[in-house]
Amino acid sequence: MDAAFTSIAFAEPATAETTLSLLERRLPGHLWAALPALLGQLPDPDAALNYLERYLREAPSRVAVHLEKNPAALHYLLVIFSHSRFLSESLVQQPDLLLWLHRRGPGEGLDRIKSREDLLEEFARFNATLFDSPPPVVLARFKRREYLRVTLRDVLGLATLAETTLELSNLADVLIERALRTCEQKLENSYGTPQQTDSAGRVHTARMTILSLGKLGGQELNYSSDIDLMFLFDRDGQTAGGTVGTVSNAEYFVRLAQSVLKTITDVTPEGSVFRVDLRLRPEGQQGDLAVGLPAALEYYRHRAREWELQMLIRARVSAGDAGVGREFLRAVQPLIYRREFNLAAAEAVLNARQEITRELKRAPGQKGDHALAWNVKLSPGGIRDIEFLSQCLQRLYGGAETWLAARGAGSTLVTLQRLHDKGFLSGRDFFRLASAYQFLRRVEHRLQLRDGLQRHTLPEPPDALGRLARRCGIEPAAGRPAGEQILQRIQQHFTEVREIYDRILLSQFRGAPAPPIAETGEDTDALAGPLVRRLRSDYPAVARTVADCPAAGDPYGRRGLFQFLTSALLDPALMNTLEGHPDWFARAGDLFSKSDLAVEILCRNPEAISIVANPDCMAAAPASTTSLSLAEGMTALRVGLRRKQLAILVDALLGRVQPFDTFAALTRIADEVLTAAMQLAYTDCFSARQRGALEAAPFAAIALGRLGTGELDIGSDADIIFVMDETLDVEETVKWRRLVERFVQVVSSHTREGILFPVDTRLRPRGLEGEIVQSVAYVQEYFRKEAEAWEAATFLKARPVAGNRDLGGRAIAQIQIILAERFRRDPRALAQQLAHTRARLEKETSEGRARGGFKKTAGGFYDIEYILGYVTLTRGTLPFGVEGPGHVLRQIAALELAGALDAVRAQSLRASALLYRLLDHAVRLVTGRAAQQLPEPALAHRIAPLLAEWRVVVDKDLTVAVETAQRDVRALYDEVIAGPAAS
Repeated sequence: MDAAFTSIAFAEPATAETTLSLLERRLPGHLWAALPALLGQLPDPDAALNYLERYLREAPSRVAVHLEKNPAALHYLLVIFSHSRFLSESLVQQPDLLLWLHRRGPGEGLDRIKSREDLLEEFARFNATLFDSPPPVVLARFKRREYLRVTLRDVLGLATLAETTLELSNLADVLIERALRTCEQKLENSYGTPQQTDSAGRVHTARMTILSLGKLGGQELNYSSDIDLMFLFDRDGQTAGGTVGTVSNAEYFVRLAQSVLKTITDVTPEGSVFRVDLRLRPEGQQGDLAVGLPAALEYYRHRAREWELQMLIRARVSAGDAGVGREFLRAVQPLIYRREFNLAAAEAVLNARQEITRELKRAPGQKGDHALAWNVKLSPGGIRDIEFLSQCLQRLYGGAETWLAARGAGSTLVTLQRLHDKGFLSGRDFFRLASAYQFLRRVEHRLQLRDGLQRHTLPEPPDALGRLARRCGIEPAAGRPAGEQILQRIQQHFTEVREIYDRILLSQFRGAPAPPIAETGEDTDALAGPLVRRLRSDYPAVARTVADCPAAGDPYGRRGLFQFLTSALLDPALMNTLEGHPDWFARAGDLFSKSDLAVEILCRNPEAISIVANPDCMAAAPASTTSLSLAEGMTALRVGLRRKQLAILVDALLGRVQPFDTFAALTRIADEVLTAAMQLAYTDCFSARQRGALEAAPFAAIALGRLGTGELDIGSDADIIFVMDETLDVEETVKWRRLVERFVQVVSSHTREGILFPVDTRLRPRGLEGEIVQSVAYVQEYFRKEAEAWEAATFLKARPVAGNRDLGGRAIAQIQIILAERFRRDPRALAQQLAHTRARLEKETSEGRARGGFKKTAGGFYDIEYILGYVTLTRGTLPFGVEGPGHVLRQIAALELAGALDAVRAQSLRASALLYRLLDHAVRLVTGRAAQQLPEPALAHRIAPLLAEWRVVVDKDLTVAVETAQRDVRALYDEVIAGPAAS
């Protein structure tokens, strides 16, 4: 090796020597002479050397000329090569990017930050050169190019942390804005401009805004952050009409949001633009993708939980109509910042901290407390604690001190500065928090830059830790390795932040000593004191009852009781009622110990505790809505459904019914509600003269999925398609399409009383590209010639659910006969199509690779559904009739009875399907959400009693049971589908 390079700490000197011999022939003399000094400054000289050799090997001659004339460009290359693998690959694949990086036009280069306006202009010029490329590719390529510039400014020390995160956030705003404009133009061509009518009867264009929350909302985006988005539109109405026709504003904006998401999340050769998280929207995963402004405000005013309000601290407009966004943010600001002392605000922070700690402890692949010690984001004292603390103090004092809630206060560093300015943080605490935040964010950035992945955990190998330290500017000193020094600095920041966090946050609630909730034992809940004092003062009987409640000794039951009473105290009449019914607390406390969902429902509707005490009171038939207006009927349906679902939840949690009985009850109520909602929409859309009996109309709603099989569960969507008689003329067709749009609005709209069901109409022929109402003849022809195998399997679950059930039943029967005739002619082709779709699903979803998954992963519930679909289409008895195929166990039994499944295969499917269904049901009862993978230990402990009650017997633990089921199901899938497909 050349003597000039011997002082460089190469990890693999022999490889470096070989690479240097190649580079010596390719670099001009003055660049070769500068190379030792440049490599000696880098945190990873091996990677820099290897990438430089690859780059020069493939680069065109104009790049070599540029390097010779601009020696600083070599420094730029080596810095990128040493810090980021994914950006290094971009440079190797697109060598000309170096010329762009080093340009020195007006306002260009690395010496200045780019505003949003600068980036918009840059994108317009960039887009003009790639007019024939798909929008996702253009957006992803522009993002990668700008990341090179931002990264260089960052690692060369030309930008502060605040400037780096601001530029990343500005870039994200521009990419989302351009995706929105591209998608908007296509939709307007198809459906026309969405319109709304004001109170004076004037017609205006309806607009959508895209709000960002989280890191993007606070303009603190990381190099590899998910972006949290919320889609809002101003008012409902109808589009003006385009090449395809008209739709309601609600459907238009949902389609627009879906199109935007597809554009920015699709994987391209350039990668995807962003990963998007939509769980912070109203109603979370159960909510509409795009929500009308009135419905969103109704939600946040009446039903949002405290943590949801806290998330709005960072909300801002990233794209779309700024006016809609401003109207929303102005309206929710008084909800976020209240002048009174906000106990619930701090409770939200404390609960979130506890959940994060639990998540870290159960993180896969971690041993002991290593993850707790070295996760710069989630460990106690890490980035998340600093953010939570600042947001909590912001909410506590922002109502009285408007400076804390003013524009720009979403950034953590800005919030800390303003808290210090107003005396809510001492100079010492402010300095320590700000220093820790900036250092930990710098470490986070260096972790994510390496591979372009969302990483927060420090590497364990000493050499990797040392490289990370050097990327953060820490060099070996006084005989101490750089890796050891970075660990010490991080630990010091963790300790200081945690001390401040505990001292400031918990001190807000530890005024006078809080009396214990029970007469024996110490009160360990810092939030209990003020509540118990209030109860003993104003409602002594309730205080005594709660103290004696067995659930008070259980942490889940205790927390649920406190949360429920915090809500109930807002209603003096209810509290007076509770004084006379001490037995209600015992039943409620038992539910709270078992189910967070029960806590959430009763906290939002505390008066419903009477149903908990006597669920049988909800057994009566639903009240008629025929004499009510549309608005009154919608409210009545929502209130009735919510109360009946609570009664079913109580029966399920208390072991009064078995799971498949619960599914049947939920499905039965859904049928009743959907029928009543259809009647409301029918009455609203058709005059009395036009109306006949809806049951005899030339129109039907058909249920698919779990609604179709009678297995509706807590949190299930309603999968529905709509068909009409093929003899209807164009004018009549338009009327029925309007009915469907109104029906979907009635069922899916968010109001103060909640939502009936999230309706999913995407399973119709041609999905979102197809008409929302289709003629029976068209649907039959589609399934005869075009439908894919997975669509055929899906339609086996169909049954009529509203409208003219006879018409729907006949249509289903005819289509199922068509499917049997079509696919029984060539079972091998059916197997190949199903296997191809199944393989694609496994590849596309991260669930397919997640350990413990039991839905989409290999051997999961999807395999069972594909097996049943294949066997039914090739050997089963079709059609099923108006009642549908029944739940999965009945489907298996019917195939066994028909001789299409032998007893051994049927029993294997039955056992696995039962395990998956009951495991998912237990998780839904406890959390209110579907189970996508095996529950973590804390949740597994809570669902175990339910499974035992249902006689779910496992040899060792759930993990072993699920993995055994996966193996059995995948073996049968390979035998029934994959084998024939490959033969």
